[in-house]
Amino acid sequence: MSLMSIHAPMSVSIREAAKACNMRVPARVKLVLAAMILLLAADQVWIGLQSPARAIRSGLAAAAEDTATLRWTTPPDEVRQAIATHFPGYDVRVDPTRFPVEVSVVLPAVGRTTCLEARALARRIEGAVVVALDGYGHAADCRGENDMTWRIMP
Repeated sequence: MSLMSIHAPMSVSIREAAKACNMRVPARVKLVLAAMILLLAADQVWIGLQSPARAIRSGLAAAAEDTATLRWTTPPDEVRQAIATHFPGYDVRVDPTRFPVEVSVVLPAVGRTTCLEARALARRIEGAVVVALDGYGHAADCRGENDMTWRIMP
């Protein structure tokens, strides 16, 4: 077996490369790709503009949807991971010991303003899976820092 070396010209200009790409990618495909990138960017901007309480509610709703799709025999670590991914930026604690009856989600150190807003927005989320906030029946229950617990009940 012998080694062969292949020598390729390294003098391809950017124009030639761009021209080659234009010839290979139809305009419709480019349009679809541009639209997809725009939608993903808009989604990220929307997430960034949400208040923390709205982000908590969105995370709880998404976690509830994921919980509904889990098998009843799903191992606790997989349940924990499936739910925790919906709360970026929080040191979320997920307790799946009572799954499939319920899963507890604790968001620690939630500030007073976010607590008040989350209490109003995400006290109870109904659907195929119910999400309910434990405690915080009155606005006065929201203090400077709050460990807020929701129960996700498939």
